[in-house]
Amino acid sequence: MVKDAQLGIIILAAGKASRMGEPKALLTYNDRSFLLNTYHIAQSVQPNGIVTVLGHYYDQMSAHCNTHKIPFVLNEAYENGMSSSIQCGLTYLLSHYPQVNMVLILLADQPKINAEHISALLHKIRSSKYLMVCTAYSSTYGVPAVFKKEYFHELLELEGEKGAKNLIEKGVLNHENTVLCEDGRIDIDTPEDYLNLRAEKEILK
Repeated sequence: MVKDAQLGIIILAAGKASRMGEPKALLTYNDRSFLLNTYHIAQSVQPNGIVTVLGHYYDQMSAHCNTHKIPFVLNEAYENGMSSSIQCGLTYLLSHYPQVNMVLILLADQPKINAEHISALLHKIRSSKYLMVCTAYSSTYGVPAVFKKEYFHELLELEGEKGAKNLIEKGVLNHENTVLCEDGRIDIDTPEDYLNLRAEKEILK
C-alpha cells in the first residue's frame, strides 16, 4: 500500500453500545479486539496520523489503547452523537498533523473490513477526480469512507447520531465513487450480532 503523510485516519469508538451492554470495540475476533484489529489495518495504510476517538467506557478503552499503544483522544461531547466524534477526531488531526488533506473514517465495530478494501478505497480516490469515496453494501452507502480536504468544513459542521451518513449519500455519484464490500454491512450492535459473527467463523473453519 502507498503510504501518504497527507492522509489522516479517524477510528470511531466513543459510543455507549447501549444494546450490547459493554464496549463493542473490546470484543474479540481472530484473537484480537475489534479496536486493535482496526488499528492494525489503519497502520498498514498509514503508520502515523491516526487517532481513535473515545467517549463512553473511557476508562476501559483508554487502558486498552495504552496497553497496545493506540493513539486516542477523548470526545467529551460523545453523547451528542457520532458527528461530534468525527469533529473531535478531525480537529485533533488538523492540530497535530497540519499537512493532512485527506481523511479516512473507520468504525471500530466493523470486524470484517480488511486492509484490501481500505487499499481499494484509497486507490480510487488517489487515481480520480473524486472528493469522496465510500463503501457500498446492502443497497446503501457508508463508512469506511475517505474525504478530501474540500469536505473538511462540512465534516466539522456535522450534527447528530448519523455521523457522515447524509454527507456520504449526498456525495455519491451514480455508484462511481464507491467500492463494493458486502462485509461492510456487518457491524456488531447486539449480543446476538456477536454470537452470529462467532458462529459464522466456526462454520468457516
